[in-house]
Amino acid sequence: MATGQASSNPVPAMRTHLPVEHPVVVIGPQYLAHYPVELAVSTKAWTLGENNFKVADINGTVIFHVKNKPLTLHDRRFMKDATGNTLVNLRQKIMSVHSKWEAFGGESKDEKDLLFTAKKSKLFQFKADLDVFLANNKGDVPDFKIKGGYAEHSCSVLLGDSNAMLAQVS
Repeated sequence: MATGQASSNPVPAMRTHLPVEHPVVVIGPQYLAHYPVELAVSTKAWTLGENNFKVADINGTVIFHVKNKPLTLHDRRFMKDATGNTLVNLRQKIMSVHSKWEAFGGESKDEKDLLFTAKKSKLFQFKADLDVFLANNKGDVPDFKIKGGYAEHSCSVLLGDSNAMLAQVS
């Protein structure tokens, strides 16, 4: 079991890579892998507004589930660990110019449990480019940028406003 992993959560499969130099903890240290992890996303059937999917490692071990709450006033999604515990509550802000989302720890909606916010990089854009601000970031420079998305079948996570790639999804 990797250091910092909760005993009830599976440890993602490890490939031979250099360790991450400066890891950033967003949800909690028990979900931090000190090595690059290859993950696969698979969607389940879409029924009555539901858009649920699972995230697994290269061996097929489920690491996370993402479930949405259909037919509600706010678009809400919940990221759950392999045992079903809610880790993150993603909530779309209504009446936001840049399609802003807020992510809270657990099932909370309380400002003190805010983990990060994400919003479109530009008001009008053709690709899904997002700026991500960690809860303690009150500035204009995002902590991360996500370029690409579901429609492009791939995306990159960049550090701040730089071209330093932290993750790539394809």
